[in-house]
Amino acid sequence: MPNPATNDAPSLWFCLRHPRTMLQVLARKEAPVWAQFIKYSLCGGISTVILFAVVVAFHVYAPEFLSEDQATEVRQHNLRIALFTAFVPANLFAYFANRWLVFQTGRYGFWAEISVFTGISFVSFVGGELGKMYIVECGFPNWMAAGTFAVSSALVNFVARKFLVFAS
Repeated sequence: MPNPATNDAPSLWFCLRHPRTMLQVLARKEAPVWAQFIKYSLCGGISTVILFAVVVAFHVYAPEFLSEDQATEVRQHNLRIALFTAFVPANLFAYFANRWLVFQTGRYGFWAEISVFTGISFVSFVGGELGKMYIVECGFPNWMAAGTFAVSSALVNFVARKFLVFAS
């Protein structure tokens, strides 16, 4: 039986059958990749909730800003502003949560690290948006486009952050 207090990395399958070991592995900073991805996914989920909370705050505190009664172009412009505003706290949370819970700090200083982290987020978002538009144009349903966007963004961000941002 693997010892989670040492560098032995128990498999995901083993941990699924032994919940206490799973919690011990998830609590370690030097966790196996599967455990890092689970923690990364939880951080990303909370970051998404923060993004939605900011957009909802726009609806609550400035309902005319995102009103359905506006022209389409104005609504799209205002929604971009709301999403960009929401991106800032969501991305900051994601950075600090990933730095604290998932990855070791890497070869960069703080400002370079957060800049690369944010750049990867931006590139991933734009790539996901382009892919989502293409999937919709091909006639696939919206849920499939949104799901593909979420999964591809999560995987690209995880790999890029692990090997570019937080690599030693």
